[in-house]
Amino acid sequence: MRKSLYLLLLPICVGLAPSALASWGSFISTGTAAGIGTPSCALLSSSHVVCAVRNGKAALMVNEFTGTSWGKWASLSGAVASDPSCSNDGNGNIICAATATNGSLLWSLFNGSTWTKPAQVKASLYSAPSCAHYTVGHVLCVARNASAGLSYTFYDGTTWSSILNLSTTAISNPSCTTDNNGGVICAVYTSAWATEVNRYNGSWEGLLNIGGIAGGEPNCTSIDQGGNVACFVKSYASGIYVTRFNGGTWALGSWSGYAALGGNVNDNASCTTQSAGLLVCGAMAIDNAFYSNVWSGSSWTGWTKVGGTGTGSPSCAPLGTGQVACIIMGLNNQLTSVVGP
Repeated sequence: MRKSLYLLLLPICVGLAPSALASWGSFISTGTAAGIGTPSCALLSSSHVVCAVRNGKAALMVNEFTGTSWGKWASLSGAVASDPSCSNDGNGNIICAATATNGSLLWSLFNGSTWTKPAQVKASLYSAPSCAHYTVGHVLCVARNASAGLSYTFYDGTTWSSILNLSTTAISNPSCTTDNNGGVICAVYTSAWATEVNRYNGSWEGLLNIGGIAGGEPNCTSIDQGGNVACFVKSYASGIYVTRFNGGTWALGSWSGYAALGGNVNDNASCTTQSAGLLVCGAMAIDNAFYSNVWSGSSWTGWTKVGGTGTGSPSCAPLGTGQVACIIMGLNNQLTSVVGP
C-alpha cells in the first residue's frame, strides 16, 4: 500500500528542460517503409543495431543500423499478431520473435548477414512476447497466456523448449531483461495495476508484488552493474516512474519504492544502458516530440527535448560506443532514428 500511495500521490512535473540537441545528433530516416506499433531493437556488435517492426500486412520487417546509416527494410515470411521483441543471444546473433496469428511464437535468428526462415514454437499466447538474453547462446521469451498467466520458452542455441507456464493474474504484456549477472528479470502489471516481478536464475525465484499503480506496459533494463535492473512505468497521470532492483537477495526489500521522473508522455519510456552503471531513457511527450533523460550513476538530468515527431514508445538500444540509438514511429508510420547523448 505504501508504494501504491507513493506512486499515486507524487506530483507529476512536465519536465520540459532546454533542448538537448547539443548532445544528440540529427534525426535520420530509416527508409520509406511503413510500420505499425512499437519497434524493437537490439545491439548485435559495436555500432551495429538490428531492429524489427510489424508492417501493414501483418509481417515482421527487419533492418540494420551501422551507427550512421540504415539498410533497407525487408519483410520476413509468416503472419504476426503482435509487436516483436528482439534480443542478442550473447553468441553473435539476434533473435526477434512475435506472437503469430495462430497464437504460437514466431521467431527468426539473424547471424550478422542473413535471417533464418521464420519458424514457430507451438503455443497459445495472448500478448506480445518479451525476449531476453539469459546465458551464452540462450534466450528466454515470455508472454501472457489466455488464462492471464505467463507462458515461457527457452532457446538453447539450437532448439526451443516446450511452452511452460507460470500462474498469476497478468493484465499487461511482460517486460524481460537480462540482469547481466546470469539471470533474467521480468515485470508485468497485475490486479489493480500493481507491478509483479520474477527472476529466472536456473529456475524462477518467485513472483513479488512491488506495488504501484501503473498504466500501459512496463519497460525493464539492466543497469549492467552487479545484477542491478531498473523498471519504468507510465502512471495514469502521464508521468514516468522508476523502481530499482539492487542485485541482491530476491526479496521485496531488494526493490526500491517507485520514484517519479516526471514528464508528460504519450506512452512509456524506452530505457537502456549507455555504459555500465549509466542509463538513457527516451519517451514521446504529448507534443509528439522525443525527450531524453539520462542517469549519471547518481542523478537524473531531467527530461530534455531532443526533437523529432512521433508517437507511442520509442525503442532505444546501446551502440556499444557509449551512445545509444533510439528509433521512433512517425505520425506517417515511417520510422526515424537519433543517436546520443
